[in-house]
Amino acid sequence: MNTLELKGGMIEMLANVNDKALLEHLYEVLASVITQTATDDIELIPEQKAQLNLDIEASFLPENLVEHKVAFQKMSRWLNQ
Repeated sequence: MNTLELKGGMIEMLANVNDKALLEHLYEVLASVITQTATDDIELIPEQKAQLNLDIEASFLPENLVEHKVAFQKMSRWLNQ
C-alpha cells in the first residue's frame, strides 16, 4: 500500500468507530506518536501564521462544514486514483 492508501484505510477504520472513549484514547496515542516523531522544524512567517489562524477559525463555521457522506465520497475518489 502506498501512503495515500494507508491514510485512507485509517480514516475508513476510524469512521466506523462509535465508542467515544476509544476514539479519545486513539486520538491521544496518535497525537503522542506524531509529536514524538515530528521532525519538521518549519517556522512560519507572521503572514502565514495569521492566514493559518483565519483558516482554523473558518473551519468551525457551519457553512464551511462538509457532510460526512460527501467527505467520504471525496476520499474514495482519492483512493481510486
